[in-house]
Amino acid sequence: MEVSSLGSAAQSAIEGLKRAEQKTQDAAQNIAEGSLDPEDVVSLSQAALDFKANVAVLKSTDEQAKSLLDILA
Repeated sequence: MEVSSLGSAAQSAIEGLKRAEQKTQDAAQNIAEGSLDPEDVVSLSQAALDFKANVAVLKSTDEQAKSLLDILA
């Protein structure tokens, strides 16, 4: 495993978190404005799953970095 791949995975996860946040804000705004479109509820659910998945990637990246440091120490 290359060290640079850990940074790339973390960066991708952070970008994914930002997209999930934006998706949540957009859907929440639509709902607050009185939208009855079921797609907004689906979008909120997708954003929650996206958020969880990206947090899992960050946790995994952190664990891999710690393991790599242990190996190198």
